[in-house]
Amino acid sequence: MDNNKEQEEIKIRKMISEHVSHSQYMLNPDTKIVDRVVKGLVMRKIKYGYAYCPCRLVMGDIEKDKKIICPCVYHVEEIERDGECHCQLFVSAKKGEIHRT
Repeated sequence: MDNNKEQEEIKIRKMISEHVSHSQYMLNPDTKIVDRVVKGLVMRKIKYGYAYCPCRLVMGDIEKDKKIICPCVYHVEEIERDGECHCQLFVSAKKGEIHRT
C-alpha cells in the first residue's frame, strides 16, 4: 500500500472510531467486513476527495453526494430498521453482541 493510501486509511479508521465512540452504534465485529468497507472508503477518498460510502452510487452532484459521506445520513434509519447500515460497517449494539457470541 502506498503512503497516501496508508495515511487515508489511518484517518478513516480514526474517523469511524470517533463516530462509534460518540454514538450508540458499534463497528461490525467482523473485521473482514470492516476492512473491506474501509478499503472502499479509502479508494473513494482518493478518487473523489471525500469518503463516500462504497455501497452507494456517487452521482457527481456535491449537494446530493454529501448525504453519502461516511457516516452517511441513512445509517441511523438503516441500523434502527435492520440492525446494521447498508454497507454493514456500523451495527446496533444488540446485533454486535449477537455476532460476538
